[in-house]
Amino acid sequence: MAAGWVATRPPTLRCARRPTPRSKRNEFDDMRPRLLIIAYGFPPSESVGARRPAELAAFAARQGWDVRVLTSTPADLRAAADGLPESHIFRVAPVPRSTPLVGSIRRAEAAARTGRRRPLTLLGTLGREVMIPDGCVTWVAPAARQFMRRRQNWRPDVIMVTGPPASAYLVAARLASRLNVPWVADYRDLWTVGNDYWPYGQSRIRRVLDRRMERWLLRSAACCVTISEPLAEILRSTFDVDAKVVMNGIDRPRNLPAERPASRPVPGPSTLTLAHTGRLVPGKRDPSPLLDAVALLGSDARRVNVVFAGEDNGVAQAAVDRAGVADSVTNLGEVSAEKSWHVQTEADVLVLVMWNDPRDAGTVPGKFFDYLRARRPILMIGHPEGIVAGIIRSRHAGVVLSDPRQIAEQLREWLAEKDRAGRIPELPASALDGLYREDQLERYLEVLADVAAGHVPDC
Repeated sequence: MAAGWVATRPPTLRCARRPTPRSKRNEFDDMRPRLLIIAYGFPPSESVGARRPAELAAFAARQGWDVRVLTSTPADLRAAADGLPESHIFRVAPVPRSTPLVGSIRRAEAAARTGRRRPLTLLGTLGREVMIPDGCVTWVAPAARQFMRRRQNWRPDVIMVTGPPASAYLVAARLASRLNVPWVADYRDLWTVGNDYWPYGQSRIRRVLDRRMERWLLRSAACCVTISEPLAEILRSTFDVDAKVVMNGIDRPRNLPAERPASRPVPGPSTLTLAHTGRLVPGKRDPSPLLDAVALLGSDARRVNVVFAGEDNGVAQAAVDRAGVADSVTNLGEVSAEKSWHVQTEADVLVLVMWNDPRDAGTVPGKFFDYLRARRPILMIGHPEGIVAGIIRSRHAGVVLSDPRQIAEQLREWLAEKDRAGRIPELPASALDGLYREDQLERYLEVLADVAAGHVPDC
């Protein structure tokens, strides 16, 4: 198998001391609970996957935990990690940092996740099949080795590791075994039983090996955490593990610019702006229903502007060409986090494109919480009975539609409302209650504290 994979036995979990409540400590008491977070992506990376571990690290530190982070993301003095001193972050690059084979495999995996089927050479295809579990496996050995060398006798009470990539779970299992501490597997997306597994193992033997590796790893994990109950149930039924649910949440604005003041409403004929930020995937996250709906508006189509901001992988353009609505679409391509935020706040309606399939019912994109923070009505295209659809309906945060005729009727209603009032009303602040990141992270710390104490809480 690939370098970095070593078949060590699952660690024997020790009964760690239960974290002492903050009110019972004093400034000379060094009995703070100690948490190691393993995250391949971490700030200053702007990736969505870096947010969850970063917010957990900052929140735990504010709650009195002694937190360390192990990551592959290099430091950037211009963008220090928020809430955690740089001395508490172990930044370890994969070794080898870059080779033509490794680079080709990582690019192919990243391209496949965005819907672009990058062709591989025979060597690249073979390499993708043997680099188990993914192209980040070259990080496993150096990450574990450097942490053990640089930790200066610091020892966690519990390890939390977030994936993807799945290679991070190997790092956690190895360190948990060496340090004899429990670890928690955090699934932002599922691995071998998830919707996005297809960019990796293409052969039957590779899929069998991945499934066996995941099952073997989870034998040594104290519990799993994921972002929705449907995903947790998949983990329970497939691997017979204890799985908890801790959603992502709305990040309170800190470094992003404040929302621009709204201009004075001007009743009369106006343009309705809809915006989609993030990636699209052919056959799954496809904006065709919306663009077909715009085409059904006839002469009113010129009063609708659909803005796409995200990696330009051809999905949006193909849908535009099929619908024949090029005059109603603006494609900005990939943009910065700051620009993405401005696109969201300046839109009348935000478009969330998901897969209209029951298998996507448990998916909760991080972008969804960005949309809620912008407080614009959401037009969701996707499975009508999923977690996200339920939140949108229960919070009166928008509509869930996938039929072009129904979407067209909704667009007409929004156009009429903007003509009448000059604007589309923003969501009330109450629609966000209980969905902020810190609301979810309180639950996460409870899980981690109980794992550190030697037992796992009931759901």
